[in-house]
Amino acid sequence: MLVELNIKNFALIQELSVEFGTGFNILSGETGAGKSILIDTIDYVLGGKFSKDQIRYGENKTIVEALFSIENEDIYDVLDEFSIERDDMLVISRETTINGKSIIKVNGRSIVLSQLKKIREKLLDIHGQHQNQNLLNRGTHILYLDEFCIEKIKDLLNDFEELRSKYLENQEKINSLKGNEDREKLADYIKFQIEDIEKANLKIGEEEDLKEEFNLLSNAEKISNSLVKSYSYLNSSNEGISVLEGLSKVISELSHVEEHFEKIKEKKNQIEEAYYNIEEVTREIRDIGSEIHYDEEALAKINERIYTIAIYKKKYGNSIEEILDNLKDLKERYNELVNSEEIINKLKEELKVLEEKMKKIGEKLHHIRTEASEILEEKIKRELSYVGLEKAIIKIDVELSENMNTRGYDEVQFLVSANPGEPLKPLEKVLSGGELSRIMLALKCVFVDKDKIPTLIFDEIDTGISGAIGKRVGEKMYEVSVKHQVLCITHLPQIAALSDNHYFVSKKVEDNKTFTGIRVLNREDKIKEIAKMVGGDEISEVTIENAEEMVKFAEIKKEEIKKDSF
Repeated sequence: MLVELNIKNFALIQELSVEFGTGFNILSGETGAGKSILIDTIDYVLGGKFSKDQIRYGENKTIVEALFSIENEDIYDVLDEFSIERDDMLVISRETTINGKSIIKVNGRSIVLSQLKKIREKLLDIHGQHQNQNLLNRGTHILYLDEFCIEKIKDLLNDFEELRSKYLENQEKINSLKGNEDREKLADYIKFQIEDIEKANLKIGEEEDLKEEFNLLSNAEKISNSLVKSYSYLNSSNEGISVLEGLSKVISELSHVEEHFEKIKEKKNQIEEAYYNIEEVTREIRDIGSEIHYDEEALAKINERIYTIAIYKKKYGNSIEEILDNLKDLKERYNELVNSEEIINKLKEELKVLEEKMKKIGEKLHHIRTEASEILEEKIKRELSYVGLEKAIIKIDVELSENMNTRGYDEVQFLVSANPGEPLKPLEKVLSGGELSRIMLALKCVFVDKDKIPTLIFDEIDTGISGAIGKRVGEKMYEVSVKHQVLCITHLPQIAALSDNHYFVSKKVEDNKTFTGIRVLNREDKIKEIAKMVGGDEISEVTIENAEEMVKFAEIKKEEIKKDSF
């Protein structure tokens, strides 16, 4: 849910902060006051198109920050994908300079525009004349239908996608094998590489062992001298007595007195333990020292082997592990080239099996979609009738195609006849922007229990309607707002009367500069604003009474809608 919006230097807005509430939020005000600018700031901060004209005149940059509470937990998957810290709140900011340089941050982490747009999909939908173009895109129609029957088809869609991925993978392999015109030359070259690597007889861990041995032999004399001296210091007489002899004498002396002094016994035991440890280490130093000797021939062989491995690393990989992995890939590639015809035929057989399985799933999907389309048509028709499009006929055409797509073999298109006797046509050929918005509203009402997007914005959805139809459109938007946050720009008093929160947008001119402002109306101010919508700037007692009556009836209607929604 959109909780707060902070704006600086955007169009007519110099600096503005506004908090939004739950439920049905209405924005009203005179034409040109900046209502749509507020919607533009929300679109901008969530990755919408930017124009330098959106920066306030005379300023170098614009900054918009939006605070959202997390209502849709699906967004956590997206946040995890982009390594954004999880929280109950989401702070999104976007800053753009006059030169077009943009900085986007989510919970303090910088992200790019494409990532922001993926986050937006989980947060908010804007529905206006321009945003509703999605509904005119035939490719999106199958998504609306599938969402309606998703519980019945989700497993089928997952199965289909697995088969389709395998099908495309096999097809790519076939194309790759067919595309090698110089197959024999390539096979010979790969064979040479295989034989070259195998000839080296490389072993994992070999290079590390060689370097350790090289280091040992290179320093053999130094190591040997050090070990001999260490052994001598420990075991040979130095100025009359060795280390071990000295410790032995200490142990003997302490043994004579330990029975008289308990602490001495403890110290004697510690020295005795040290004696045996040193005695053992002394023997080991002697044995190691006898093994160390300088071997010039062995050193040369090791050096040569290290050099050979270095050459192979330059040719085939950064490590022996990579070289051996490369060898495995080369052998598979060589096998494919040598046996390409056989492999192609096998892959083609697999394609046939996969296609048969996909078509069976496609037929099941088609059957479910066809049945669901009839139910969805009826539901949309009822909603359209309620918002003044009772003469419109909606038809969801589900056609089983021979061509596969990401969701099966169906091609889905929403067709409409706006008037009796008119043929069914694609949406874009028969509808105005206002009609299209009402169809989107009807769809939202049908999907209200399925839709996980927490915030919906309707930008002047009431264009071209009034009176009783306007009231019905408002009631439908309020119905959606019971389970979603709704922001709506409107000029109709019938819609404004249903608001849970009413925001009045105004503008003023100071020092030849225009400033947009916004304030939340209390109940009394809301009634006055609705009275202005009814009667214009001249407010009379009659218009006030009329507005107050509208609000009272709206409050009763709201309670009825809430009861019906749960």
